[in-house]
Amino acid sequence: MPASTPVSTVEPDTSGRNTAEPATAQPDSPEVELSYDATVPRSLVHRASIAEVFVTDSARTGEDTFVVAAQLPRGHLIGENSPLYDFTLLVEVVRQAGVLIAHRHLEVNLESVFVFRNLRLRTVAFEPLRIGRRPADLRVTVDVRARRNRAGRVQGFTFTGDVLVDGRPALTGEGGLLILSRAAYRTLRGRRRVPDHPGFLLPRFTAAEPAAVGRRDARNVFVTHPVAEGEEGSYSAQLVVDTGHPHVFDHPLDHVPGHLQMEAARQLAVASVARRHGVDPYSLVVASITTDFTDYAELDRITRLRASVENFRWDEELGTFVTAVPVEAVQETTVTTAMRLEVAQWV
Repeated sequence: MPASTPVSTVEPDTSGRNTAEPATAQPDSPEVELSYDATVPRSLVHRASIAEVFVTDSARTGEDTFVVAAQLPRGHLIGENSPLYDFTLLVEVVRQAGVLIAHRHLEVNLESVFVFRNLRLRTVAFEPLRIGRRPADLRVTVDVRARRNRAGRVQGFTFTGDVLVDGRPALTGEGGLLILSRAAYRTLRGRRRVPDHPGFLLPRFTAAEPAAVGRRDARNVFVTHPVAEGEEGSYSAQLVVDTGHPHVFDHPLDHVPGHLQMEAARQLAVASVARRHGVDPYSLVVASITTDFTDYAELDRITRLRASVENFRWDEELGTFVTAVPVEAVQETTVTTAMRLEVAQWV
């Protein structure tokens, strides 16, 4: 089945050929210097707004290894003045790094569509993620295993990598994605109704109070108030979709992006852990997330999120208590996405 797509496409700034100047190949060295002076062209990371581009440079460090530079703003709509750089923005940096590598170094056409199949991102230390007095410089090291067709065109790849913040290890991750031509994607998705279709109706729900899900800005709440299910530690909520949100819907989409599903899962997990264990939602942060995108989540269908909170355990590496929270996104009887989050009490 096709996967949900955290990576989406916008109309490229060119005729469709990959006309981006390739970065100069570098010798095998993880210490290659990168620039943080300006962001890359937005078409190289599939964003419409310049303000939503975070990566600044990249280089090839080996046959299958790359390094990408990025800088996160200290103040962002999603960040909400948190003491830590927001996990959702860190996921976006990883996404942009993968897309940039594909276009700049693997000669993937700018009109291609990226379909994430799975992603695992784990925090190895919280202290490097603390927001300081200047924007942090991020360095993403990536090892790519590309899959090509007989003509040599990249059809997808798996990757592993690490994120360093101001030179200190902060996250590690891995994932896999498919790459489709725009024509193939249109054939695959051509029968779905999109927001500008005359018969399109977007499900409407009232979002939870921001404090219940560890948010401060009502614009960033994407779930209804969680309700307890039959089993102890089980909670559910409906997905609240705002297609006008400037970060999650940076450009029009024909599906619920995986980016939104992961943030909604984070909110339900935080609210559920806070209720079951009696802790302050604002003291909870994401320690890790693992996702398996098995089907598209359609915008015109109701998406129900189901969570199950496990007991706290001590995490030696992070030096704090964490609890696992499996979360499913369900449309009708179909599980579109299976996720597993670990929530830590840190702040």
